[in-house]
Amino acid sequence: MLACDDPIETLKKKRIILAPMSGITDIPFRLMTKKFGCEFAFTEMIDINGLLHNNRRTFSMMDTVPGDNLSGIQLVGEDAEKFLHVGKMCEDKGFKLIDINAGCPARKVVKCGKGSALMKDVKKLAKIVSMLVENLNVHITVKIRSGWDEKSINCVEVAKVLEDVGASAIGIHPRTQNQMYKGKADHELTKKIKRSVKIPVIASGNIFSAEDVEDVFGLTGCDAIFVARGALGRPWIFDEISRYFEGQENIYPPPFKKIKEIIFEHYLLYADLYGDNVAKRRMYKHLMWYFGKNKNKNEVMKEYQKIEGSGKFKKFLKKIFVEERRLVIQ
Repeated sequence: MLACDDPIETLKKKRIILAPMSGITDIPFRLMTKKFGCEFAFTEMIDINGLLHNNRRTFSMMDTVPGDNLSGIQLVGEDAEKFLHVGKMCEDKGFKLIDINAGCPARKVVKCGKGSALMKDVKKLAKIVSMLVENLNVHITVKIRSGWDEKSINCVEVAKVLEDVGASAIGIHPRTQNQMYKGKADHELTKKIKRSVKIPVIASGNIFSAEDVEDVFGLTGCDAIFVARGALGRPWIFDEISRYFEGQENIYPPPFKKIKEIIFEHYLLYADLYGDNVAKRRMYKHLMWYFGKNKNKNEVMKEYQKIEGSGKFKKFLKKIFVEERRLVIQ
């Protein structure tokens, strides 16, 4: 069962949202953020072609479990008819919010006309959204970028078009496709979008702390904020943000001993759902994020590659300590 009855109203109420991230926002990661107060999350970015071809791995991205904070599904694709077919599948699955990815800047995505490539073909993007709005009884939202490059900053115009064809909300990452994740997100553009449309606007980009959240809300007047890279290796960021706005003591980052407990819990969620082999493979990148800026990560990860099973993983964690910003194995 999905997390909310009216996702748009919930989005505006909760305000701090776990952004859809390819290969990251799966069930275990969502459960870890739920543990620290996140109440609204998306699936990973799901390619509609994988669903149309009955790819087992792709279909598993739509799954949820009791206690999950899943509230919406994000789809990426380039064809309106295919989107509608998959949209009906999502509606039948119980999703009440479908987010269209028109913001992913990855080259393997845009070379197929998907993701932020849709910022260059606004008519196609509008057709996708209008077809879904007209034929489905779900909310359709869209995640966009500021434009394709510096010479084609068109996010305000795109947002207006999407509102006109029935989008329920706009998510904006104010960088161009060419920028990828470099430079600074230009939230002046987020403010312009917010002033130009009446539907909710969700800000994304450079949200790494509670202070960032405060600054973006203050500057843009946006309705909600996506937390994306700021949650990598830091699922507690949602509680950290909540504590900040409630005037409570900041207890983060936790001591490394506590981080190891969080890591082990995360690993067990993977192991329980998918088995130890999958857990080991998927936790690799999360370990790199949990270990943060501490040095000697590569040597530690070589030892990680040698372990088998949750029991040995627990022993592996017990041997790791931090000394002067350096990971050591004792």
